[in-house]
Parts: sequence; C-alpha cells; structure tokens
Amino acid sequence: MNGLERQVRSGARGLALIGLAGLLVLAIMTTLDVLLRWLFAAPLHGVNDVSAVVMAVVVAACIPANLAFKQNITVNVLGAFLGVRAERCFEVLASLLTLIFVGLMAWQFVPYAAGLKETGEQTWVLAWPVWPWWACAAALLCLATLVQVMVLVEDVRALVTGGRGVPGDAPPAV
Repeated sequence: MNGLERQVRSGARGLALIGLAGLLVLAIMTTLDVLLRWLFAAPLHGVNDVSAVVMAVVVAACIPANLAFKQNITVNVLGAFLGVRAERCFEVLASLLTLIFVGLMAWQFVPYAAGLKETGEQTWVLAWPVWPWWACAAALLCLATLVQVMVLVEDVRALVTGGRGVPGDAPPAV
C-alpha cells in the first residue's frame, strides 16, 4: 500500500469518527429530549430539526471509510468455487458497480442541495437553512466516489498482478 492510499484510509477513518461523534450527539439529544418530556413535560425544542439535517451528514461521513476498508457485505460463494482469478474478477466487477452506484448518489445529491439553496428551505422549529447540510453530505459522497476509484484501481491491480486486493491496513477492531 502506498502513501496516498494510507493517507486516504486515514482521512476516511477520521471522517467516520466525526460521523460517529455526530451520531452520539444525536443519541444524547434524543435521550435528553425523552427524559425531559417524561420527567418535566418540557421537551427540547428542535431535536427533530437537528436530527433531520445532521443524519444525512453523519451517514455520508461514514461511507468513505466503509468503501476504503471494503467493509461491504459480500458473498463469495461463486468466486471461491471458480478459483482465485475468477474471485478477483468478481471483486473488480463489484468495485465497478459500487463506484457507479456511489457516483450516481453523489450526482443526485449535488443538484438536490443546490435546489434546497434556491428554494431557501429551512427546518421547521429552528429555522436553520437546510442546504448547507445537504451540500456537506453531497461533498462527502463525492469524496466517497474518489475513494471508490482508488479501491477499483487496487482491485484491478490485484487482478493484473495476482496480488492481494484486500487493504493491508485494516482498521483495528473496536
């Protein structure tokens, strides 16, 4: 694994940690909202607003790490049955299809965020503009697309050279 791949994986891992922190904050806010409603009949106003806009960013922040470390759900029955070369061909095909899918998602998120900016849509209670959150999610999906390009190149390299297509720098078990 070269230095660029290592840096991409490190950056993707950092983004996933930020996404996890955002999810933790949302969980704490939701729990606090429920407790305040139950104990004092005094909810936290705007929790649904925050959840609605932050969730897209939280999920999008985790996608590059998922792709960089190949943590997708896979079924390798046919590839294992047909041999190593066929398995590597299936890896390349799966990486290509994943690239197309993530690229299409990013392609749709960009105009969606732009449309939200044009309409000036805001959250219901807090009146936050919605577009910056979706623009951030779109940028993260564009980054995920670039990460998947790197993964596809690795898989093609493994197919051509007969090397490993699995990242050698897997994240530590938590």
